[in-house]
Amino acid sequence: MKRLVTGCLMFGACLGVGQAVAADLPQPEVSAPVYDPVPQERFYWTGFYFGGNIGATYADRAANGPVTGAFKSQRTGVSGGFQAGYNHMMSPNFLIGLEADLGFADIAKRSTAGGVALRTSSDWNSSLRARAGWAFDRYLVYGTAGLAVADVDWTSAGGSDSTTAIGYTVGAGVEGAVSDRVTARVEYLYTDYGSENFNLGGTALKSDLDTHTARVGLNYKF
Repeated sequence: MKRLVTGCLMFGACLGVGQAVAADLPQPEVSAPVYDPVPQERFYWTGFYFGGNIGATYADRAANGPVTGAFKSQRTGVSGGFQAGYNHMMSPNFLIGLEADLGFADIAKRSTAGGVALRTSSDWNSSLRARAGWAFDRYLVYGTAGLAVADVDWTSAGGSDSTTAIGYTVGAGVEGAVSDRVTARVEYLYTDYGSENFNLGGTALKSDLDTHTARVGLNYKF
């Protein structure tokens, strides 16, 4: 019996010493599992697109005539239209493209100059522009410039005259990818249509047209 008790005590003492020694030994480091995040796929800007836009246009018309003298006709109205184009990535970030648009604007204005009642309007406009920009993955900052055309009409009690004015347009914008197929943009365009001569039933008039347009748009990328 004494031998059994003595054996148990000796076993317990050895077990305690073994645990103490094991505690003093260096323990292997266990690292937490590392998970690499799945990288987000870059947006692919290259390709054709089509979309629409809406905004506001400020029209500034300066006119002069022997009867009317020099005067201005200014108006801000709602504008909107459609655009289509093609983008091509020249590098991972640098983009060039070509875009055409067709727009409509409510910028008709009535005025009186030199005792002559006048009405001027420009119902439609269009442009063909080059684009160049820098892409930050799903966002694009760009500049644009090109050729612009618009109808310009003048009317008085004596008659009316109209022409298709040709000028230039420059602007800039920011565009972002809403999905893999849809992009949204905010854009500003300045357009100078130059000077044109009009004959309103014997009343000669020379006028020029400048516009400032701020608009938002959506595109679908094919």
